[in-house]
Amino acid sequence: MRGWESLVCSLHLEKGGGLARSVCLTARSLGQAHQTTMPIVCDFQCTVEHYRDHFEELDIPRPRKCPHCQALDSFIGHGFYWRRPLDRWRDFLIRIRRWLCKACRRTVSILPSFLLRARRYLLTVIGQVVTARFEDDASWGQIEQQGTTEANDDSVPSERTIRRWCRSFDEQAPRWLGAVQRVLADHDVALPLLDPLGEATVARTSAGALLHAATQLLAWAKTEWDHVGGYGLDDRLRFLWQWGQAQGLDRLV
Repeated sequence: MRGWESLVCSLHLEKGGGLARSVCLTARSLGQAHQTTMPIVCDFQCTVEHYRDHFEELDIPRPRKCPHCQALDSFIGHGFYWRRPLDRWRDFLIRIRRWLCKACRRTVSILPSFLLRARRYLLTVIGQVVTARFEDDASWGQIEQQGTTEANDDSVPSERTIRRWCRSFDEQAPRWLGAVQRVLADHDVALPLLDPLGEATVARTSAGALLHAATQLLAWAKTEWDHVGGYGLDDRLRFLWQWGQAQGLDRLV
């Protein structure tokens, strides 16, 4: 799998070789070693409600290698911290598991893939916003009204918030797009995304091109790993987020 060696796909296995609920793409250390706490994004293959209600039963993986100092089998439990993410209807009080490296005394958190770093809203809500703006060319007013039927007024993101998400996504897009293109180029040079006269030139913004690239990245990944076989178009940013963290790309939005 040329071009993908830097990504450690850590599939946490149950006894007998069956795939457990949690699937993590383990982050490599790429310009992040200065951070005291580093997240590893993990797909628990469940809803936020299930994650909240069954936290004690979740199969939360213990990383084998410290992404800070590269020590092996050095992690011990370090409790958890609370987050209160929002969708358009309500908030959820959930716990985020932490591990402490005995060698370097830095921590790693296991972040569920439905959350972004430093963003309170669920990734699915933010994804709907950036998709509407950069693919559907929706106005700010149209985006603000998305999904507001029966929504809690206190949970609906404001226009100021959605503008901030879109600005951040557009600022990060060139770096992420370049990383996706490099990986896909190692595997299929015929992809339209890689053609200088192809579909990538149709997008008017880097953010729009990245959304298109995320679709192709997921399509390719589904040919490589069974655990993403059930992912659909609405899951492309969730996979991009997991993949990018494993590549050390840090912030997406």
